[in-house]
Parts: sequence; structure tokens; C-alpha cells
Amino acid sequence: MNLRNLFLFLSIAALSGCAVTPPMSITKQEQHDLGPVAGTLFIPQNSLMVTVTPTNAGATGLLGALIAAGIDAARRSAAESNAAPMLAQLHDYDFRAVMKQASNEAVGTLQTIKFATPLDVETVNSSTQKRIIFDNASTSAVLFVDVGYQLQSGNLYIAANVVMYPKSDKLLQFRKKPNDAEPLDAGNAIYRKTFNYAKLNVVAADIKSDLTEGANSIASQLVADLNHPI
Repeated sequence: MNLRNLFLFLSIAALSGCAVTPPMSITKQEQHDLGPVAGTLFIPQNSLMVTVTPTNAGATGLLGALIAAGIDAARRSAAESNAAPMLAQLHDYDFRAVMKQASNEAVGTLQTIKFATPLDVETVNSSTQKRIIFDNASTSAVLFVDVGYQLQSGNLYIAANVVMYPKSDKLLQFRKKPNDAEPLDAGNAIYRKTFNYAKLNVVAADIKSDLTEGANSIASQLVADLNHPI
């Protein structure tokens, strides 16, 4: 892996949150037992976040950390200034709406798994909000999709952390570490994956199409994975 690809990988991992829980695929038996599924997109962010790769202060102690913080503050200010033309292009662009449309068009092509209603977007990503959605769902399972996106050092990154929790009696047997007291406990999930999109050296003229391409890529990756159980 060359340095450019390594940087790309680390940036995507940071946006994805580097979840400690391992990914899980849908099995053929789980797919067979799935009835209608409910799904929700969580996109708290309402605009493109501009960030920089943090400076590594190394082992230089407090002074090094303060110097690094000062460098990063200056770099963030420069990055925001450089990104201003891109942000101006996005004043009439709604990434939430684009991601919602891309996701619903994609899940509509699923061969076996069907969604009871179209996916909607929630802007508050909290355990309480997810619990409310889960408790009110009358489907066999509930799928949550947490989406984040940012412009880091001139590169665009989008990541979606996806998890499915079972509700029907047929599916409860597939929980890895059942916890009936907390339905959204990590051990109750029967599906967990992270999907990523990256575009290097984006420019203002292309930022809308790049974001739309990323939304469609994430949605397509999810559907392709759900269509191919293990």
C-alpha cells in the first residue's frame, strides 16, 4: 500500500468511527426468515464539514501538543477559506434529500428483502431516538444507517455505518449475545457493515455531482451486500 492509499484508508477509517464490533453479513437463513424491514437514515450534519488531518505532536510533551494545536488551527482556517467556493456551490444542495432518494431507489431493487415503508431521514442520532423508532416498528427487523460526510484536506469522504436489529421471533435466534433488557445492544444485531466513498482533490465545480455520486455509491454498496447473503 503506497502512502497516498494509506492516507486515504486512514481518513475513511476516522470518518467511519473504526467500530470495535466486527462486521456481520446477513446469512441465507436470516434472509429467508426476514419479513418486511423498517429502515431509517440518520444524518445529523446539515452541511459539508471542512477538516484537516491532525498534526502528530509525537513525543514532544505539552509544548509539542500546543504547537501542533496552533498549527492545526491555522490549517483549519486555511482549509475553510479554500473550501469557501465549494460551500457556496452547496447553498441550494440538500445532501439529506439526495441520500434519502438514492437509498430508497436502491432498496427498491432488493431481490428478497423488502422494506415496509420508504426510508426516512432523522437529524438527531441518539440511542433514545433509535429506541423509539425500534419500539414503534411493527416489522420483522429494523435497519439503522448512520451517515457522515466531510471535506478533509481537499478530499471528500462519505461513510455509512449500518446495523440491523431483529424483532420477529424467527430472527431472535440469530442474535450473537442476546440481551432482552436492551434490544439495541450490540450483541443483538444480526447485521453490521460500514460502507465508504472517497474522492480525491475535489473542486467547486464538481462538488454537487461528487456528493451525489457518493450517496449513490453508498446506497448501491448496501444493496449489493444485502443481496448476497453468506
